[in-house]
Amino acid sequence: MDLHAVYLQGEAAYFAGLPRKAEPLLLTAAEAGHLDAATRLGRLYDAAGRTEEAIRWYRSAADRGDTGAMINLAVDIEDDDREAALAWIRRAVALGAGRTARYDLGIFCEEDGLLDEAEDCYRRAADVDYPAARNRLACLLMETGRLEEAEAWFRRALDERDESCDVPDDDDYDAGTGLMYNLATLLEETARPREALSFYRQAARRGDTEAAREAARIKRAHPGSQP
Repeated sequence: MDLHAVYLQGEAAYFAGLPRKAEPLLLTAAEAGHLDAATRLGRLYDAAGRTEEAIRWYRSAADRGDTGAMINLAVDIEDDDREAALAWIRRAVALGAGRTARYDLGIFCEEDGLLDEAEDCYRRAADVDYPAARNRLACLLMETGRLEEAEAWFRRALDERDESCDVPDDDDYDAGTGLMYNLATLLEETARPREALSFYRQAARRGDTEAAREAARIKRAHPGSQP
């Protein structure tokens, strides 16, 4: 049996939105030891809400060094075993998983109060033009009172954003919207309602209902702030 061919058939069915066709193919390959099939099977089970089965296959792939499986495993077990989840994320980063793993590690660290490590993770991801990391970094800076640097990161992220940040179906779209909203919040906190209104409006045009409410509030409170 050509395991890789079986895996490729299963992967094709997975991406075609045919999970019932994909599952037996991926399961056959995974049970025979195909690493990528184990990770893909975990994702298939995750999407179907079959978390225990997803964890089983993620762990199988993670134990053999698949960094993507390590990250997905960490996400699935974080509520039940936070320490193990953090260890898996750290391992993925140590193995060179890239900016997404480092960003995820930053979130874990920030949630656990490890702010210095979180900031370092966000900076490393932000330096390679990762909009979500730039947003988290700027928010962390804002929350810790470094408003000038926070504003610089918000503006840099918006100025340098890739086209993907403006494509509604792209994963970066929400990050782009968040940057606009959060910059508006900072501008309002630093007594610049006119500019804040402009960014709230931009976020609102992208479907952010909270931004629309904030824009309406500023219009009522500061009639002279309207562009």
